[in-house]
Amino acid sequence: NLMAAEKARDISAFDNCSNHASKGISMLPSDKWDSHPEMAVKLYSLAAEAERFLGRHSQMDIYCREVLVQKSISILQKKDVYLAKLDRMANAELRYDDAIRLCLTVLKELGCRFPGGRVMGLMKAVVSVHMTVKMVKQTPTEVLDSLPVVTDPSKLAIMTLLSRLGDWSYLAGEKFAYLAVLAVTNMVQKTLSNGLFDWSAKSLAALGYLSLVAFSDIDTAHYFGERALQMQERCESEAGKARTIYIVHTFLFQHVKPMQSFSKPLIEGYQSGMRTGDKDFAMWCLFFNIVTLYMGGKPLKFIEEQCQASISQMDELKEEEQASCLRMFWQLFFNLMGSSNSTIELCGEAINEQEVVFTDASHAAFVVVKIIASSLSGRYELGAHLNIEKGDKQYLMIKGGINPAFMFWFHRSLCLYAMARKNKKKRRHYMAQAKLIRKEFTKSLKNKNPNVLHYVILLKAEQAALKRKRDQENVRKLYNDAITTAAR
Repeated sequence: NLMAAEKARDISAFDNCSNHASKGISMLPSDKWDSHPEMAVKLYSLAAEAERFLGRHSQMDIYCREVLVQKSISILQKKDVYLAKLDRMANAELRYDDAIRLCLTVLKELGCRFPGGRVMGLMKAVVSVHMTVKMVKQTPTEVLDSLPVVTDPSKLAIMTLLSRLGDWSYLAGEKFAYLAVLAVTNMVQKTLSNGLFDWSAKSLAALGYLSLVAFSDIDTAHYFGERALQMQERCESEAGKARTIYIVHTFLFQHVKPMQSFSKPLIEGYQSGMRTGDKDFAMWCLFFNIVTLYMGGKPLKFIEEQCQASISQMDELKEEEQASCLRMFWQLFFNLMGSSNSTIELCGEAINEQEVVFTDASHAAFVVVKIIASSLSGRYELGAHLNIEKGDKQYLMIKGGINPAFMFWFHRSLCLYAMARKNKKKRRHYMAQAKLIRKEFTKSLKNKNPNVLHYVILLKAEQAALKRKRDQENVRKLYNDAITTAAR
């Protein structure tokens, strides 16, 4: 039963894995923790992992508690049970703070410590990101391509926990930002000094993200992203593949590659995540694939059908945060197709915005959807004054934010220009804000971003329409150029 459960887990047949593991557990003797501790911990760990994936959390808790109370079992042997417990806390219950604290406790017992205070942590994070980026840049590509595969169980466990810590610290917001940075730089440094881990490629991609946020360095981010994908191909295991693809195509490559090309790799990331049991990032890949289809101009009816199928799977797998984010876009598509009584309000078949319990990620999605709805339905004042909360900012940066951030700032600037035409008293105020956004897009275009040309041309036309009212022929030409460019 143990061998059958392991085989079932390896092919993501979690129902079969659960059945074989539970049968194996039922066959263990009453003194199993004394007579067969290794077999017992493996069976209980497999059972807990399977129940977590299947969303049967009460049964998962029973298996976890049985293992965690055993004093004769080492912390390393309990690693998989801790991971199941941690994944439930963070991904199903969205208790990021609790998951981070428990993760730090387990890492400490494995010999990996982090600064206790936030101020000291921030100082170390700043130094660490500078040093680690420099280390990778100075490492020859042939060295990166020939790193040995790490097999030490303790090092592998630490790396897996560091990967989770980095993800959850990012999602938890600003107060844990230093932990997200230190987790990533720690992982990259361990890769350079020890060799290739399952999560090495993902950590290198995340370092590319940090180079964007800290230094606005698009070239370095692109280089790290490409190296991460190459490193991922070298890994025998695809355990970290979904996360690597997610980071690269959500945070990095929108500055250098056409977003219409993102759908295929994001679907590959989704499929890989489902194969390896990484349902959390499988569903994030699925979410951003839908957003990419919309940004690429696919028919709304087709995208709406994709939403319905994707949300059904997210609900089944109890991935509530991704489902909440996607429901907002789904309702937007209903509104745009005229299938809803609303234009601005997200209230209909997909979601009721008044009932949403927001996280930072879901609120950022909400703000993006609201600004699009405001712009396209002519509610420019609402769009121009839409409040950006503190937790939204890390997602909506033009450099370092998610790829829908481009849409947010484009529609925001359209609303600002519209208000400049409508409100003469505050015209200079609105135009100044719109000009700042247009400058950012223009700078991005000069850096050869293939995704912003139509934004720049249309915003240039909007600016000209306000400033050169007598030169209507040239203004009309700018608008026609914008239409032609957007239709390509």
